[in-house]
Amino acid sequence: MGRNDGRPRLVAYGQNAEDVVLMRAFADRRNGFFVDVGAGEPVRGSLTKNLVDRLGWHGVNIEPLPERFERLRRERPGDVNLRAAVDTRPGTATFYRVIPGGQPPDMLGLSTLEPEIAGEHDRDGADVEELEVTVVTLESVLASHAKPGFDLLKVDVEGREAAVLASADLAFWQPRVVVAEATVPGSPEPNHQTWEPSLLAAGYALALFDGLNRFYARDDEPELLARLSVPANVWDRWIPWACARRAGLEP
Repeated sequence: MGRNDGRPRLVAYGQNAEDVVLMRAFADRRNGFFVDVGAGEPVRGSLTKNLVDRLGWHGVNIEPLPERFERLRRERPGDVNLRAAVDTRPGTATFYRVIPGGQPPDMLGLSTLEPEIAGEHDRDGADVEELEVTVVTLESVLASHAKPGFDLLKVDVEGREAAVLASADLAFWQPRVVVAEATVPGSPEPNHQTWEPSLLAAGYALALFDGLNRFYARDDEPELLARLSVPANVWDRWIPWACARRAGLEP
């Protein structure tokens, strides 16, 4: 990357600068393809905005909350946007919209299919609302929209990561990189033990744990694994989105 002249070259939209790591890993990959399970917002917290805006990627955004889905549909017209949750069985299910006490209504990153997790948030003083949502399997989404060997699978579903990953044959679909939230919702306690063994058995190697997410690459792509193995740092020349907005640097 050459010398660091101190000027940021990248705005990080991910809450933990995960997108900075992905931009480094895929710097030479234009027009890539992603599947984002639990896509959330199209800007704040998005791991794919930089890939779309800077490298011309497109993909599938899967988001069950209606207000977030509408923003994705409006701001990502080049993507496939699905209003659904992902689980092992298709149909419908109760989805719990979680709004932490004292937070604005769009702070919904804790919403979940897991009733026990929703109950914990309720006991902690959050507002919890029940919504009926469509449920699809990851296998059905990939069969409709992806090709084996696509670039990126990202999973952030507040405690249901194991179900999402189990709902597709990843040994067949072979996404080059998998990024999954890997701690108990609202906690630094790791929870990857339930789903990581099957991912490793499907041909993946762990590249990085950043305190919140675990990054994996196909074990037959050592260069990609190496690019993913270091957290976002000063050499990546990045600035958080909130700081960029205040400084008038947001693209």
